[in-house]
Amino acid sequence: MRRDVNDSRHRLDSDRGLTLIELLVTTTVLGLVMLVVTGIMLSSSRLESRTVRRAGVQSASRQALALMTTEIRQAGADPRTPPAGIVGIVTADSQRVRLRADLDGDGAIQTSEPSEDVTYAYAAAGRVVTRDPGAGPAAVLADVTAMRLTYFDDAGQAITPLPLSTTNAARVKSIGLSITTEGRDTHPITLTTRISLRNR
Repeated sequence: MRRDVNDSRHRLDSDRGLTLIELLVTTTVLGLVMLVVTGIMLSSSRLESRTVRRAGVQSASRQALALMTTEIRQAGADPRTPPAGIVGIVTADSQRVRLRADLDGDGAIQTSEPSEDVTYAYAAAGRVVTRDPGAGPAAVLADVTAMRLTYFDDAGQAITPLPLSTTNAARVKSIGLSITTEGRDTHPITLTTRISLRNR
């Protein structure tokens, strides 16, 4: 008989359910867990967005650098026999360079695309590097915080002063190019290269 009473009391305790305090504690713990999980997800999403933006800035910088490298390397191209006497570097300073090349070998400098007279310049106010093929400047790279051009002779010595005189421009064998970009929420990215002029 006593066993039956104990069994029924035990059954009543187990069927009772949750008290209000137990329900509040459970809800609070669950809320805290959800808050932590949501914070982790938001942080991860922000990090992924920054990584994507940084990759985009890097990719754009590399593409612009590749274009500039190709056209700088071709400066002074003069395939005619005898040579027509093409001046490869027309003007040059630390943030601007104007290049010429007779790419089609007709003895004339073409200023329509594909242009044989190209100017690259950095506009600090607009944070942009522009390319002017003769029809007006167009942006090739945005979010630029700095661009530096350095000119070297055949001994690897920097040629100064800038802007280069016609005599010093004729001595240039390679050009150092450094570009720093910084997109929204990204750290600065600096790409640097040294371009040898093929036609010197």
